[in-house]
Amino acid sequence: MGGLMTLENTSKGLSSIQDLYNTVEDNKNIRKNYILEQNKLAHEQQANRAKKTNILEENLAQRRARVAAMGLSGDGSALAEQQREAYQGYKDIAEDDYDYYQQYKTNRANTKYKIRSNAVNGILNATQSLLK
Repeated sequence: MGGLMTLENTSKGLSSIQDLYNTVEDNKNIRKNYILEQNKLAHEQQANRAKKTNILEENLAQRRARVAAMGLSGDGSALAEQQREAYQGYKDIAEDDYDYYQQYKTNRANTKYKIRSNAVNGILNATQSLLK
């Protein structure tokens, strides 16, 4: 009977070790997915910033060309209008960057929660395997 108990205990120990191993592997995958998601978000942010900057610069160049064609290059109101458009464009880009920053923070917090939750659940499962 002692041999049977030892075999049963060994089985429980192996089951709990497997539970812990699965938890570690799950956490590795969560971290890997987090890194991939953050890199994707960074590329999206860079592409968005470049696109909006190019559009803004094209609009400003067109405006300068129209003003110069009319012979109003020294007109203060035309210059002020260009500066307002530039300000609004760069403000829009900065707001987008802030939104991406908030997404980074949210992703990081969610990932930390998933990893901690997964670790706690893995430990509980391993403990339950031992106690059964």
